[in-house]
Amino acid sequence: MNTLERPIVFNHVAPATPRVFALQRYAPLAVWVIVTLTLIFISLRIIGWGYLAAGDARRHVAKAFTEKPYTEIVVMRPDYSMDHSPGWEWLLRQVHRVTRWDSDALMSFSVVVGLLFVFLAPLPWVRRPEAWLAALLVETVTIPGLMGRFTQARPYLLTEGILIAILFSWSGENSEKPSRLKLALTCLAFALSAWIHGAWYLWVLPLIAFFMAAKWRSGLWLATCWIVGTIGGAILTGKPIEFLKQALLIAAAISHEQVPQWVLVGEFRPSYGEVFTLVVMLAVIVWRKQQDGACTNILRGPVFWLIAICWILGFKADRFWGDWGVPAALVWFTLEFQELMTDAWGATSWRRVMAGGLLAAPLFLHTTNDLERRYTTCLTEAFLDGSQPEMQGWMPEPKSIFYTADMRFFYNTFYKNPRAEWRYILGMEPALMPDADLQIFRRIQINNYSVSAYQPWVDKLQPGDRLEIDSLAQPTFSRLEWTNAATGIWIGRLPRGH
Repeated sequence: MNTLERPIVFNHVAPATPRVFALQRYAPLAVWVIVTLTLIFISLRIIGWGYLAAGDARRHVAKAFTEKPYTEIVVMRPDYSMDHSPGWEWLLRQVHRVTRWDSDALMSFSVVVGLLFVFLAPLPWVRRPEAWLAALLVETVTIPGLMGRFTQARPYLLTEGILIAILFSWSGENSEKPSRLKLALTCLAFALSAWIHGAWYLWVLPLIAFFMAAKWRSGLWLATCWIVGTIGGAILTGKPIEFLKQALLIAAAISHEQVPQWVLVGEFRPSYGEVFTLVVMLAVIVWRKQQDGACTNILRGPVFWLIAICWILGFKADRFWGDWGVPAALVWFTLEFQELMTDAWGATSWRRVMAGGLLAAPLFLHTTNDLERRYTTCLTEAFLDGSQPEMQGWMPEPKSIFYTADMRFFYNTFYKNPRAEWRYILGMEPALMPDADLQIFRRIQINNYSVSAYQPWVDKLQPGDRLEIDSLAQPTFSRLEWTNAATGIWIGRLPRGH
């Protein structure tokens, strides 16, 4: 009887084995679906809060609704001659023309596109996309404000995405000549970065990292692509020489101004030194050493050198670490986690799917929660609309000037009034102001925005001009008439008939 039962049991189990193997073939696809959908849904959930990116994102969106150059929007120093990010604003203008979206919808588009520039950049280059989720989770937890940078909807996010792709695709290559397709795509990437972002000169940082890592051949090819791509991006602006020169002039004007660092905009202030990222990197190195008994070779690669360079330069200006060092750290973590995951389980193991889900859930919840109102603060902000009846007569007249020492006021008011015929004394960067007004502005900052420090601008006011002051109480300049336009926002003007 037992001899008859054995084949019966065997015949019952055997057909299940091919089905199990057949299902395992779909494990990699399931991981890719989890990763891709998680990254897309993070972007959509954030804009679902009604989130409006602050700062430069608002002036980029507003610019899509007007053909005027910035010299007709902001009072600029004489050597400013053209827009800094022409490609990004051209793209937003085309999207507006095709879709007829209003400013809020166009802002949502900017937030999603900016996030996906970064989120999707490494996917063509990784074998284990779940390693990218792990890297994002580590860095967003380690750096609590990282999602604030990733959701700024600014063109530097395109450059960060391109940087991530280049580090993945170029850092391991040195001996052979890159393919023509790779060279062409890299040149195109540099061209788009120059045209859309504008800070073409900062690409020298990863080039230095390649040479410091002794990746001479790759570094030379990459430098060639950078030169060709930068020239191509400059040509796209229609004024290539002026565009390249303008970027350097702006950088020089910002760096040469002798002022206390605390009065600079955030990205130009020094970094505290992101020590927690270094601690986690050290932990990963120790873990890898325990796993395979040798220190990882990536410590000698261009990715590691770029992290080191930008961490050091961050003590001069945080943008070096935030815009270049953090993307490099994400690449470093992804490569390390990918090796660990490859050693831990096979490509078709369902443990990959479980790991992907266990990484996707906390990443989604962490990056999309409204911690400290990071996505909903904008819902209570004041946006002055010159078309409203209560603002009639209180906004500047055509060809006149809005004097303000608050960059947020410029961003919010320009966002709401993109076609207005007045100009702002302060726009997207104080160093671009005329010298006399820049000195007045810095004096206001250094005096902690004391109302009395605004006196030089009060003396300059013409009948069509307006002065905006942030204050809970009405400013004490008796020469002016005042209205409380919104909580903490006072607008002053010369008396009618003055």
